[in-house]
Amino acid sequence: MDYGLRITRMLLQKRFLSDLIGVVLISVLLPLLVIGVGGWRNAPQRARGSALNQGEDGVSVFANWLQTQGFRVEMQQPDATIRSSNQDKVLFVIAPRGRFRYGELYNLDVWVRNGGTLIIAQENGQSRELLRYYDLGLGRLWWPVAQSSLALPVFNWPPVGQAAVNARRFIEADCGQVAVHMGDCARPYLVAMGRGQGQIIVLSAVTPFTNAGLRQPGDAQLVQNMVLATAVPGATILFDEAHRQSSPAWLFTTPAGWALWLTVLGIGLFIAWNSASSPVGRARTKSAPGEQEVDTAVAINQLAAAERQFHHHEVIMAHYWRRLQQSLAQRYGVDSALPDAQFVAALKPLLNETELGTVAYLAAYRERADALSENELRQWVSVAAELTDQQPLTREIYEYQKAI
Repeated sequence: MDYGLRITRMLLQKRFLSDLIGVVLISVLLPLLVIGVGGWRNAPQRARGSALNQGEDGVSVFANWLQTQGFRVEMQQPDATIRSSNQDKVLFVIAPRGRFRYGELYNLDVWVRNGGTLIIAQENGQSRELLRYYDLGLGRLWWPVAQSSLALPVFNWPPVGQAAVNARRFIEADCGQVAVHMGDCARPYLVAMGRGQGQIIVLSAVTPFTNAGLRQPGDAQLVQNMVLATAVPGATILFDEAHRQSSPAWLFTTPAGWALWLTVLGIGLFIAWNSASSPVGRARTKSAPGEQEVDTAVAINQLAAAERQFHHHEVIMAHYWRRLQQSLAQRYGVDSALPDAQFVAALKPLLNETELGTVAYLAAYRERADALSENELRQWVSVAAELTDQQPLTREIYEYQKAI
């Protein structure tokens, strides 16, 4: 029975529970952290519109088709690869999420003016600075547009018919500055505009380029016509994969992202729980040189165990008397190393009658520690603790009394 009570008390100790929870968190969250970090490193491969994504939302099938048609496909940063002398390139910017810096936009515009073709497929309000650079924008449709026909013949040979665009936004543009290929002047979905010797094509939907969209009626023919009308055979076609890495969307849309942020959340809650009862901000008693303060809760448990096993009341009383000496010595500038009688005498002119009587009572009862009953010992400990630092030890006194 005694061993059962000891095990129960051990299991209920905060330090044991903290260690147990820490082991569980490490066992569970460490694999999640590895998965999350791997997801963070490979987030662009799973992004919607990425040529590296082989899922339904990726455009890897379209990129592979370009290679079978004799085009050279590259997937690099536009500001690092586009040069004004490379006028045989087409750049696809599909569903960008990261911001475009002004230097990138300027270099990109120089490349377009020298004959490059920029094709933008954007279906949300992210990376607005790219469209704003060309006085374009995206407006929200009240009702999504599932299918649309081409209004001009440039991208309509061979005939496309109805293309499944699944557009939820329209392009905000000056009809006098752009050619509307899909939709109308009030609500265009596909527009083209000249820029120097080059051109810019904007589609307010990503679906026609995706692996799933290419299986829908009209989409495969639409994107094929768009490429064949703007690039010569053997040209280099570039996919912008650089503006996906800075997006936090994968944190909440992929299992790896959930694993990473849940890991961080779990670790944060564990640290907060551990520090909730830490003695930060409490006034601590300064120990003598070379003496380290023992954690009070641990000391009480150890002393309670010593009392149960050996009935060494003097060990417990010596612990609290030493704490009392250090506290009063620091408070009144008295030497804590004095013998008990001299220590009490040194405090006589500094304490009122009640406090001095209490200290004298504590010193006198130390001499008959082995003769004290458990109730008398509890009373002595309570008085010593209250005189030392009232509030911080109140809960610990109760724990000690329960342990006794």
